[in-house]
Amino acid sequence: MQLLSIIMPLYNEERFLSRCLKSLEAQVNSHFEVIMVNDASTDQTATIAQSFIKQNPNFRMVTQAHNCGISAARNRGIQEAQGQLITFLDGDDWLEPQYTDFFLKTFQQYQVDMAACGYYKESQRGTIKVWGKHVQGLINRTEMIRHLTKISGQIMGYTWNKVYRLDLIKQHHLKFESDLSLMEDQVFNIQYAASAHNFYVQPIPLYHYWQHVKSATHTYDLESAKSIGLANYRIVKTLLDLKNNINETEDSTHD
Repeated sequence: MQLLSIIMPLYNEERFLSRCLKSLEAQVNSHFEVIMVNDASTDQTATIAQSFIKQNPNFRMVTQAHNCGISAARNRGIQEAQGQLITFLDGDDWLEPQYTDFFLKTFQQYQVDMAACGYYKESQRGTIKVWGKHVQGLINRTEMIRHLTKISGQIMGYTWNKVYRLDLIKQHHLKFESDLSLMEDQVFNIQYAASAHNFYVQPIPLYHYWQHVKSATHTYDLESAKSIGLANYRIVKTLLDLKNNINETEDSTHD
């Protein structure tokens, strides 16, 4: 069984962190490590994290000297990861007990480059289950990219409902781009998908996504608009480069 590295960027997560870490303790498959990246939190985040680390030898924490943002924290986690597989978990979200088991068994059975599951949207107003029976099983790159760029659905551009191969990330020098305040997940996913070949989707929700009323997805300003424009430019450039590479490969095989 391969090892899954779960990267958790943490910045002032004291309110919900225990709920998240308890869901990791409850996983039915223990072939995973948790790497918490404390992004210079100023509350009790580190203290809460350390209390769980004492009880779980597969949990550990690294600390950023300065608050560098979620992208830099995820990149630090990628550097620290020791597993063959990798995913990303936000400190205010939580997992179903079968989350790690599903992904580890999927990669073992199908030898894919990326796998995705459904999820729940959680808020003070209640729970919404996001899943769709119309897409499941093995799919190709074109279909995965189509779902990654949709504005709704069970896959979308999030990283937390997906698992990746760490060797593929390192081989293509992929990272989260720190100059983006929004859509950094989607840019990463498109760049990864352009480098990958085999994909698997399972619609059952295994991740709980907590939506804050004042979260980034609900707040728009000039900086957000700039980030969205830059992210969309990078997505289009990645897809055009992919198309050109495919055309060049096809031309060379016909010569």
